[in-house]
Formats: sequence, structure tokens, C-alpha cells
Amino acid sequence: MTDSWVGFRPSPKRDESRPTASKNAELTSKLLIAKVLKLLTTQSGVESWLVPFTKFDARLGAKLKFSVGEENYGGTFSRIDIPKRVILLTELHGEIDFRLTEKKDGTDVSVSCTKTLNDSEKPDWEMLVAGVLDRFERALNDAQ
Repeated sequence: MTDSWVGFRPSPKRDESRPTASKNAELTSKLLIAKVLKLLTTQSGVESWLVPFTKFDARLGAKLKFSVGEENYGGTFSRIDIPKRVILLTELHGEIDFRLTEKKDGTDVSVSCTKTLNDSEKPDWEMLVAGVLDRFERALNDAQ
């Protein structure tokens, strides 16, 4: 068995019968787009705002592994469209979609987080994602 995806759909289709939670953020950074991409596609960059990884591979469809507490999780990059868009998908966080727009004095970053959840799971996920977005914004400001 291999660790690669087959076919044209690296991300599974959403289950339309379950509710989907979402959280969005619009951020502006003085960083050039290349430095923002390093925060999204390098292990040290992603670990600065998401979680420490036990396995990290920034290729489309490659497997990511990390632990939070006693739980082990997986993930993947489901889209890497440099320099415009990066989508990171993890079992814990759901889909984190980054859309980048280069400006002459920095980069605008639109972040959309979505995950299919039960109503009882939604409050914990919203707190988790709020922390991720706060850490990402701090990483954007600190990476100068």
C-alpha cells in the first residue's frame, strides 16, 4: 500500500446530510507573498501557528501526522496553487483554505475554515479554530 492519492479528487466530498460549521478571517500582512507561503508550506512555518507534526510533507496529497494530547490525527495538503491558494485538510481542524492576494506593500490573506460537525461538536471546534486563526495572525506579524 502506498501513501499517495489516486484520481483527480484529493479531498473527499462533503456529506451534505450533516451541518457544516465555518469561520472566516480577512488578514493583511506587510510580508511579501513568498514569506506568507513559507508560513503555509514549510514544517516550521505551519508548526508556528497550527500544531507540531510527527510527519510533515508539503506535497499535494502527501500525509501529515500529529498528536494532540493522547489523540493522533492525520491530514494533507489538498490544494497547493502557488502563489494564490493553499488548502490544508486535517482530521481535527477540518479544511483550512488560504487565498492570497499580493499587493505592492504586502499580502492580503483570506482564511476560510470549514468542517462537518454535529451541533454538540461545534462550540469546541469554533474555539479550536479561533485559536488557530489568532496564532496565524501573530505568525504573520512576527515573521517580518
